[in-house]
Amino acid sequence: MSPEKLKTYRETLVQLHERVGGEVNYVVESIRDDVNINENKSSAPVHLADVATEAVDADVQVLHTERSILDEIDAALERIDEGTFGKCTECGSAIAEERLKALPHAPLCVRCAREASEQSF
Repeated sequence: MSPEKLKTYRETLVQLHERVGGEVNYVVESIRDDVNINENKSSAPVHLADVATEAVDADVQVLHTERSILDEIDAALERIDEGTFGKCTECGSAIAEERLKALPHAPLCVRCAREASEQSF
């Protein structure tokens, strides 16, 4: 992959990281607002699971997903630094340019991603 393309992907990944990171912070604040532990009049410690509502459960699921995406973005940036970006981490073949444009943090080629998806079901 050319240095210009790698630079473009790095910029895209950094921007995506900033955007997803902002969403993570927003979800964390939303959970805090939903739980609002400060309103607890008791001196007993409160655990999130004790006061979880459906909204908080949904926020936690979103938070988990967003954190996974951040981890994938970080791994893609590391692959750029290591010189392995654009190669499938499973089989080593090239990841299609169309796939990287749509999902720049994709670690797997289409074939390996399909196989992984089938194995998870």
